[in-house]
Amino acid sequence: MPIHEATYLQWEGAVLERPMTWFVIARTGVRLVWRRLLAILLFIAAIPVIFRGGQIYVVTRVDVGELPARLAGALQIDAGFFLNFMKDQIYILVPIICICGAGLIASDRKYKALPLYFARPVNFWDYVSGKFLILVFYGGLITIAPALLLFVLQILLTSETGFFNAYYLMPLSIIATGAVILVVHGGLMLAVSAFARGIRSAVVGYFALIFIPNLLARILSVFREVRWISINRNIEQVASTLFGRGNPYSYPVWVGGIILAGIVVLCLAVLRLRIKPTEVVK
Repeated sequence: MPIHEATYLQWEGAVLERPMTWFVIARTGVRLVWRRLLAILLFIAAIPVIFRGGQIYVVTRVDVGELPARLAGALQIDAGFFLNFMKDQIYILVPIICICGAGLIASDRKYKALPLYFARPVNFWDYVSGKFLILVFYGGLITIAPALLLFVLQILLTSETGFFNAYYLMPLSIIATGAVILVVHGGLMLAVSAFARGIRSAVVGYFALIFIPNLLARILSVFREVRWISINRNIEQVASTLFGRGNPYSYPVWVGGIILAGIVVLCLAVLRLRIKPTEVVK
């Protein structure tokens, strides 16, 4: 029909009251933070997985009872095996968190991009959740995913059901420990990034908060038990309990849990203070 006879057709679609803007932020950020250096670090992080996988293969193919007691104990696949793996992965996680997270908020503040986010259907929780999921994605590739892969490998290679019957709850311990690691380190990185003036200062601040208390804990613990001032020591304390390995340090596990929870709450407070829909441009 002629164009002047066309009538307006009412749109019959549905309007989403809460669109998944956090998912859009996370998905876009995952693509943007992928860099050559990050790929190299992820490759390096795969080396311990290959080594541990080789250990599982050897243990399932060789009679460990014929080996010396000390060597057999070191090769044993139990809860301590997975706990030590995740603790070791933290050292690789730290630089990856820096690469992925140092500029997530610092760059937005530097280039006055926050009003552009909040001019759209994005609120504080959408923005923070999207940024945090970027760190969870890459951090999970270092901690949770390889540990679960090793657990599945152990189940597939062993011909007995004794391991599964004894450690069928191990995946929950892995996921819970990985969640603690990612929430604490990811929240700390976002808070530092929100407070920093640039990427370099965010990296320096994050490393300072992680390693200076750790160094002080080692020095001062010669005189008194103060390892609770170290973030990673508190994570180890909580993780050991989640894996049923007892407490590696003399202070109670609930002390470490309260300290970690306080760090997360403090990080949220910093994010609330620094992330605002409008800013005064000077």
